[in-house]
Formats: sequence, structure tokens, C-alpha cells
Amino acid sequence: MDDQTLLPVGIVHLAENGRIVKTNAWFADWAGAPMEALPGRMIDEFLVHAHEDIMSLDDAGPWVMVHAQDPSKAVMATRHRRPDDDVVVMAEASSRFSALRDLRRQYALADRTRTRLELVMDSSIAFSTATTEARLAEILADTTASAYRAEESTVYLHMPDGSSAVAAGYDGLEGRLDAETLIAMVSAPRRILKVQSEDEAERLVPGLGPAMRTAGVRAFIAAPLHHEEIDFGAFVSWFHHDRTFDDEASTLAEALAGQAAQSLATLRLQARLAHAATHDEVTGLPNRRLLEAHMEQIMRTTRCAALFVDLDDFKGVNDRLGHHVGDRMLRDAGERLASAVRADDLVARYGGDEFVVLCNVTDSSVATEIADRMLSVLRGEHGDPSRAALRASIGVAIAEHAGEAPAELLRRADVAMYRAKSAGGDRFVIAR
Repeated sequence: MDDQTLLPVGIVHLAENGRIVKTNAWFADWAGAPMEALPGRMIDEFLVHAHEDIMSLDDAGPWVMVHAQDPSKAVMATRHRRPDDDVVVMAEASSRFSALRDLRRQYALADRTRTRLELVMDSSIAFSTATTEARLAEILADTTASAYRAEESTVYLHMPDGSSAVAAGYDGLEGRLDAETLIAMVSAPRRILKVQSEDEAERLVPGLGPAMRTAGVRAFIAAPLHHEEIDFGAFVSWFHHDRTFDDEASTLAEALAGQAAQSLATLRLQARLAHAATHDEVTGLPNRRLLEAHMEQIMRTTRCAALFVDLDDFKGVNDRLGHHVGDRMLRDAGERLASAVRADDLVARYGGDEFVVLCNVTDSSVATEIADRMLSVLRGEHGDPSRAALRASIGVAIAEHAGEAPAELLRRADVAMYRAKSAGGDRFVIAR
């Protein structure tokens, strides 16, 4: 992500002679010139000292500078020297330039702004390194607590299962309001909230004022986590002391929340792509690739059984009724097989109308019990009697020892399955 497009500040890269190398759109708009026309021009064509006593460009800043043609337009600027170029960072300061008696206050504000800019840039890097949502939430909670000097910061997220929960940080209200209510507080209006009293909180959300009073919370700032119309949740920074917020508090919250939400979107996209690569599109079950990887891992040390399942007369269903009906039949078969096995057993779609169940066993009786239960569930002998009966041929192969090759185990199960099908189907056969 380009940090120069995220922040409502002007950024100008300068050569040693003071000529502009490149700028961002904010500065071009402020200067009143097309961005492509700025490179090569001198910076002092646009920026001049606001007062001869104000610090010069030889200093690092911050200092107040004004537009060369319109002295009413002022910025607070800082200069960062780097080996290959200098960077001038400027924030709008026209309204603050009404009198020199306010200058000290403006310097302090500029210093906070610079700190916050650095914080946003550092957080952007930190968010990009997070490999899980939990880690990203931790970074956001720590960053916002530090940025606002809050006693606690909490990150609330909508979970993949549809629930909402505390993903990181300490809940400042100690559970007195549920996560969904706190997320909705900012996600519905999609705006930053700066609440500085219990009465203000109560007008916002009924019950929030008493919850703050009981928890000892005096104020909070909250921001929604949303990206491209997707609401991920919210962060809230809680204060146990009286707290007021300057105008830049909202800008900082918006920048941090926006970065975190984009990183969340990236993580969830990666998770969907990873799931698609290892799971069958029709049934949602693990696919052959994931099955074989799982077998390689567990068969090194564990004795297990492979149950090779082939639906009887599936080709006839596809030919007579079409692939959409066949897909429904596959999904139904996958659900029934998953319901018939133990929690630790793996059910995978191997291909076509074939499924493989991999399970840890101590002896052949465990595997045959699972095979018998699968046939029974497929026939519809358990559960909803209105569901159509399914038939399958199952080959059962038990690893002769830990470390047997997965391909050999599957081959033996496959051969046994064909023996079951040759015998009329709707049965299981144990591999010799």
C-alpha cells in the first residue's frame, strides 16, 4: 500500500538543490498545480517562510510556511533528510496561523502529527507482517492503546461462523455490553466516535453510560473496520481518566482502522484461496491433494486404515438427470459420510464419485465398524427418512505397519472396493 495516498498530508521529495523530485496529490492540490508539472521546479516557488524568525530549510522543522502566492494558505512542515533525497512532510495549518502567540501550541501539534504519521507508517509495516487475524488484532490493539495513551484498547471482530467476539486486547467494559452491539455502534454509521462522557454515551447506545460508570471508563474513541463494503468489526480505545480529542484523533483512527481492515481483507482472501486449493468445490470436503498430504504426515508414525468409497450407479444418475442432480447427490453423500465417522477421521472427495475416509485404528474391527456405519447412513437407515437411499461399494485397507506408503494403502483399498462392486455393491470388502 502507498503510504502517500493514505494520509491527508502533503509529501514532497526534494533533490539536494531544492528541486522537486515527486509529490503526492495533496500537495499538488494545495499548490494549485498539476502533479505531473511539479517535478523539476524549485520548492520555494510554492513555499516561503511565514516569518523571518521562523526556522529555515536548513533545520529539520517543524516550522510554519505559507503559499508563495497566497499567504493565507499555511502548512506545518517538517524535513526528513535521507541519503538519496530529502522529504518534506506538511499538514494544513492555515486556521492555526492567525497569530504568532499560538505558535508554540502549533509546534506541539505538529510534533504530535509527525509522531502519528510515523506511527501510521510503522503500523502499516506491522500489519503487513501479520499472518493470522489474531496476530493482526493484537497489533491493532497495541498500536491504538499506545497512540492514544489509553488504559485499554479492544479489537472486536465478526468471526467466520457469524458470531462477534473480542479478538484482541482487554474489554474495557468487562463484558457489560456484547461485542455485536459495540461493533454496530460504529459500523452502522461508519464513522469515528469520540465519546467524552457517560451522558453522551447513553444517548448513543442505551445502557452504555451505566456500563462505563461501573467499569470506571470516562471516555473512549472507536472506529469501524471496513474495506470495500465489508464490515470486519471495530476497535475501541478506553480511558479511565477525563479525555478530550483533537481533530487529528479521528484522522489517525481512520488511517489505522483502514490499514487494519485492508490487511484483514487480504488475510481472508488468502484463507479462501488456500481453502479452495485444498477442498473440493462441490462438496466442500478436503480434496485429493489435502488427503495425500495428510496421509504422508500421519502414516509415518501411526497405523491407520483407508476406506475407499465409490457410489453405486452414480454415472446412471448423471446421465439420466444431469450433472446438477449428480452434484446434489455428491454433496448429500459427503454429508452422510462425514456424519458416520468419528471426529478425528478425515473424509475426502477423491475424484468423480469416489470418496476416501482415513482413520486411525488399532485393529480391523474398528475399520469395519466405520464401514458398516457408513453404508447404513448412506442407505438412510438413520436420520431423515425422506432422504433418498444411496448405495456404495467400500474397500477397506489397513496399514500393515507405521510407515507404509500412502499410495500402496490407497491401491489396496481401491482393489478391495472393486471387489465389493463386482459382488453387487452396497457392501464393504476388506483388502487381502
